[in-house]
Amino acid sequence: MAEADGRAAAGGVPVEDLMDAAGRAVAREVLARFPDAREALVLCGPGNNGGDGYVAARELTRSLGVTVLELTEAPSTPAARGARASLLERGVTPAPLTLEAVARWLVAADADEAVVVDALLGCGLKRPLEGLLLGVARTLNAEAVPVVAVDVPTGVDADRAVPPGDHVRADVTVQLAGAKVASAFHPARAAFAGARSGRPSDVVVADIGVPAEVLAEVSPTLWLDEAAAAPWLPARAPDAHKYQVGTVTVVAGSRRYLGAAELACRGAWRAGAGLVTLVGRERHPAAWPETVVVAPPEDGAWPPAGLAPRAAQALVVGPGLDPEEAGSPLQGLGELLDWAPGRVVLDAGALAPQAIARHGGALRRLHARGAPAVLTPHVGEAARLLAGLGLDPDPRSDPLGAARSLAGATAAVVVLKGATTVVAAPDGREAVSDRGHPGLASGGTGDVLAGALGALLAAPGGDVFERACAAVLLHGLAGERAAQARGVGLVASDVADALAAVRAGPRP
Repeated sequence: MAEADGRAAAGGVPVEDLMDAAGRAVAREVLARFPDAREALVLCGPGNNGGDGYVAARELTRSLGVTVLELTEAPSTPAARGARASLLERGVTPAPLTLEAVARWLVAADADEAVVVDALLGCGLKRPLEGLLLGVARTLNAEAVPVVAVDVPTGVDADRAVPPGDHVRADVTVQLAGAKVASAFHPARAAFAGARSGRPSDVVVADIGVPAEVLAEVSPTLWLDEAAAAPWLPARAPDAHKYQVGTVTVVAGSRRYLGAAELACRGAWRAGAGLVTLVGRERHPAAWPETVVVAPPEDGAWPPAGLAPRAAQALVVGPGLDPEEAGSPLQGLGELLDWAPGRVVLDAGALAPQAIARHGGALRRLHARGAPAVLTPHVGEAARLLAGLGLDPDPRSDPLGAARSLAGATAAVVVLKGATTVVAAPDGREAVSDRGHPGLASGGTGDVLAGALGALLAAPGGDVFERACAAVLLHGLAGERAAQARGVGLVASDVADALAAVRAGPRP
């Protein structure tokens, strides 16, 4: 955002104008979301976030009684000093911010008729709160008066998924110009909204006049939604046959985890595959009869007897496979990757750090031919892969950085799974999707995603990164649809079944 502000100013949009628009946007949200409020406490910090607060306070004086407490009477930027001066002209003189002043105001306030505006720190914080600000955060969190945060709740690092320490828990956050990384990822995301209202959707992005082209230049990250992903879903011609819509071969299922193979096959079918073939010694007792079964190669040489290249326009490798099991297909992973006639998804057992390190050359060869593999680690698998590759980012606190690093090191598209999923390509493109439901935290849902990825990658044309993004969004929407009937009691089979309905779209 500092870069965006600078470029906007260089393009003729003064910082003062951005600050004025930001403060007005905050005031509008306060009045719209808390129509019964009669008084507001605005807490202003020393920088531009505090300047936004001064403007918001100035605007709120038109409708509410306003008290302003400030960390300093000499803000650190010219724009913030100008905003403070405009508040003084309105007849409001800020008082020094003390813990006693905050507590006294909160005790006297009626929680149903009062609101606090947190404009203390915003972006830029990297270390835990301490001293006065730590006490203020804890005091706000302990009371029932709702809090509206400006851009980022105080105490949250805008660039990290894990706050560095205690922080303000807001009911509403008005993000300025664009969404911040922390607002997309748990657990930091919980700080942005719903502290008292219970409505985690109360996070808004306000347009403050930063040109759209500037935001696009400084942020490489796409927030996935239906509008973004719809053009990336493969279309099906009315006269297409099964080999023209995409065939998927699933290499999966050790004897302990036959269900994982079956779920990956169902995910591929329901996401639109024309033919699904399972390479495995056994099939699940409840396996769908539509799936073709081929025995894995005994000597590790690919392809196994009976598997034609046209049946493997995409390969899904790893669900339910134990790399240590005798005769596991993963022991011939390098040969499999070099044989692959189409695109490849590596999941679960295929993501063992030693396997990825050993077969880095094969992954780079896939990338060189224009069909990078797709790796689908969850956070724990990503941490092990990063450690095995000697890379630093922590996927828990820095999921975007972790996905970027893995994509660069492996020359693969990385789908870092979680409540918010990151898709990162080795060419620098990246996207996040927050679609889904807590019920997806159940065994087998990742196998369904692997199958769906295979189906979309197998379809002709398209870009690997874009198809991976579409599959991630499709899977998240299927989780939401399945949860409408099952809630947190949904199982992976419910998600697989919901894929078809989501893929079909709304009924005419």
